[in-house]
Amino acid sequence: MSHIDPLNIDPVKVAKAGPVKFGTTFTSIFYALTYFGVGMFGYALMVYPHNLLWGAFYSNVVFWMGLSVGAVMIAVIFQVVHAKWAPSVRRLAEANVSFFPFAWMLLMACYFGSHDLFTWGRAPMPGREWWMQPEFVFVRNGLLLGFLFILLTKFVRWSLRRDVGLAREVGGQSTDWHNDSYNRLVSGWKGSDVEGPAIEGKMVVMGPILIALYAIIYSLFAFEMVMGMDAVFFSNMFGGFMFVGNIYAGWAVLAIWIVFLKSKDANFNLMAGKQQLHDLGKLTFGFTVLWAYLFFSQFLPIWYGNMPEETQWFIVRTRDLPWKALTYTVFGMCFVSPFIIMLSRDVKRTGCTLAMVCSVILFGLFLERYILIMPQISASSIPFGIMEISFFLGFLGGYGLCIKYFMEKYPPVAMSDPAVEDSLAHAH
Repeated sequence: MSHIDPLNIDPVKVAKAGPVKFGTTFTSIFYALTYFGVGMFGYALMVYPHNLLWGAFYSNVVFWMGLSVGAVMIAVIFQVVHAKWAPSVRRLAEANVSFFPFAWMLLMACYFGSHDLFTWGRAPMPGREWWMQPEFVFVRNGLLLGFLFILLTKFVRWSLRRDVGLAREVGGQSTDWHNDSYNRLVSGWKGSDVEGPAIEGKMVVMGPILIALYAIIYSLFAFEMVMGMDAVFFSNMFGGFMFVGNIYAGWAVLAIWIVFLKSKDANFNLMAGKQQLHDLGKLTFGFTVLWAYLFFSQFLPIWYGNMPEETQWFIVRTRDLPWKALTYTVFGMCFVSPFIIMLSRDVKRTGCTLAMVCSVILFGLFLERYILIMPQISASSIPFGIMEISFFLGFLGGYGLCIKYFMEKYPPVAMSDPAVEDSLAHAH
C-alpha cells in the first residue's frame, strides 16, 4: 500500500461498534477440539510408548509456541518499519500474546518427558555435562523465554492502552469500553493527545530491542532444546532458521485470521480490504523464499564439507527412507507450491485462495518441526497417526480460543496508530 492510499478506519465508528463477535459455532468447535486433544493425551499416557507421546507433544509445543511468538513479532516489525498499511491487521498479530502463558506452561511440562526426548535428559552430554543438565536447561530457557514473553506482552499492552483510551474518548459513555475490565489498562489516562505520542515514543524505542532479544533468546532455545536433541550435530544457522520460520508461520496464520474475520464481521471487512490481503500475500511469498534460502544455506556447506558429525543428521532426514519422502513433501508445501501459486496477483488478493495456500504452508511448517524432532526418537519409521493428529487439533483448539477471547475484548484494529490519523488527514 502506498502512503497515499487511505485506510478505511474511522475511530469513532470502531469505538461505537465495539469488539468483533465470534459465532457460537466457532466457539463450540474449538472447545471440542481442545477437549479432544486433552482427552487423547490422557489416553495416550496409558497406551502409547512414552517416547512417541512426548515427541508428538513436544513437536506441537515447538510449533504453536513459535507461531504465536512469530505473529507478535510481526506487530513489532510493523512498529519498527512504520507500516502504513498495517493498522487493519496489527491487532490480530498482537492477539497472539494471549497464547503465551499456555505455551510457556506446556513447554515447562515437557520437563517430565525430558528422559524420553533428549539425550542429555538420559545421560550427561560429553563436554557440556554441567551446562546441559535437564533442570538447568529448563530453568534457563524458561526464564529467558518468560522474560521475552513478558516484554512482548508489555509492548502489546501499550498498544491496547492507546486504543482503549481513545475509544473511551470518542465512543461516548454508552459504549463497551467503560466497563471495569478496562480500568486497570487505562489507569491514570491523561488524554489521547498526551498519551498517544508518549506511548508511540516508548514503542519506537522498544521495537528494535525486542527484535534483538527475540533473535538471541529464540536462537539459544533452538540450539539447546531442538538442535541439542542430537548430541553431535551442530549448525550455526539453525537458530536463524527456527526464528525466521516462526515469523513465516506468523504471516501465514495472520492472513488466515484476516480472511476469516472479513467473512464474519461486516465492519472488519470494510477496514481490511484487498490491499491488506495483497500485502500479507506478498510478505508471505517473500518468506517462502527466505525460508528456502536458510534451509539451503545450511544444507550446502554441510553437504560440501561432508563431515560425519554434521551429515548424519541430514542423511536421516533427506537421504534415507521413510523420512526422505516426508522431507521433500514439506519442501513442496513450504516453498515449491506457494512460490508458484503466489506469483499470481489475483491469488494474493482473493481471500479463499490466499487462506488455502497459507493453510498448506502452516501444516507444512508443522511437519517441518516434526521432522526436526521426531527422527531423534524414531529414525526408522514415521509414527504419525491418530495421536499426532489429535494433539495438533487440541493445540489448534486452545490457540483459537485464546485469539477469540482476546479479539472479543479489545478494539479489532489499531485505531490510534499514527497511520490512521495521517490517512484521515489526507481524506479531509
